Amino acid sequence: MEDDIENPVEEEKLPDTLKIISYNILEGMKNDRANNYNKFVEWVKSHGPDVLALQEANGFNQRQLEQLASRWGHKYVITNLKSTDNFPVALTSKYPLESRRRITLYTSHGAIFARLKNTEINIVTTHLWPQAYWKAVGDGRGDEYRLQEVNINLDSTIRKFPNEKYWLYMGDFNSVNRKDYEPNTTNQSFVVLDEVENAGYTDVIHHLHGYKLNGTANYDFRYPTRRIDFIFGSEAILPKVVKAMPIYDEFTEVYSDHPPMMVQILNK
Repeated sequence: MEDDIENPVEEEKLPDTLKIISYNILEGMKNDRANNYNKFVEWVKSHGPDVLALQEANGFNQRQLEQLASRWGHKYVITNLKSTDNFPVALTSKYPLESRRRITLYTSHGAIFARLKNTEINIVTTHLWPQAYWKAVGDGRGDEYRLQEVNINLDSTIRKFPNEKYWLYMGDFNSVNRKDYEPNTTNQSFVVLDEVENAGYTDVIHHLHGYKLNGTANYDFRYPTRRIDFIFGSEAILPKVVKAMPIYDEFTEVYSDHPPMMVQILNK
């Protein structure tokens, strides 16, 4: 008698162009909670990301986020719950994700490091410390803490795997990029994102649309104060970037205090 052989399940083929959105959803999308997240689900489906990187996925454990993500067609979910933190990051995806590391030690809200399966594309999502202080209110060491977090992220990812070339690093950095400012700006601290760029990353929006520091900017950010949400790409992945922009619409103006960032990259 011959052994039965199961037919292998064929994984859905990735598209030639991938759309990735990073979004701080304000305390677990609290403004749509009473509506069972119907508006949020409708919004995600309307933009159709292949991967969604979330910050402030408050109140969702792995199973709960899997249930929510299934409503917008994502069956692959990675959460990063910390017992001492209520503001976790998460990834949801239409396509299989290989979870490589959940970064929690010596960070506030941590990070997730994953790879899109059957590709060389690494995705890192994080949410850095939001306060001006670190150890005690008024100590003025917030940037010092964020710099520590960024270096932990970098040491665990792009610096640890220098032979891997295709990286996207995204999230709510609670820090500003000097390229978004005019030359000789002195009332901002740029040390955190300087470290990110010194590690080999470039903001994908700056890559496509220029920036204020050198007078080439042709973008318009409608932030109330300053931009703190970014998607960075490594040098090798930048030629694959075909579109990058914040998303401003009726939903994002109401349901979070952060506009989402979007990038589209060629998967070939």
